[in-house]
Amino acid sequence: MTTRRALTPMILIACLATPLSAQDQAAPPPPPLLDDSAQVTRDLMEPQVTIIEREGERIEEFRIQGELYMIRVQPENAPAYYLVDTDGDGRLETQMDELDPKILIPAWVIFSF
Repeated sequence: MTTRRALTPMILIACLATPLSAQDQAAPPPPPLLDDSAQVTRDLMEPQVTIIEREGERIEEFRIQGELYMIRVQPENAPAYYLVDTDGDGRLETQMDELDPKILIPAWVIFSF
């Protein structure tokens, strides 16, 4: 019984001292700041988005370095669809030359999370 009484405070002190010793470690250094070249690269890769609100739909044009590469059309009561330039030639790949150059075939997103 006396050994239990003697061991109880020692066990409590050991349990309380363990979290305190874990806090003595120095915090990791902050990540390095971006230099000017990395910032310029990041700015070039961020798309410029132009949003056009029309009657019953919202059109978002995505550009990188002024080149249009994707259009997202969100009709009011329908799922959004995308028109995409996949090879970078400035023409949307969904454009059908054989039928009519003005026809654009949309691409819908089947599943998104």
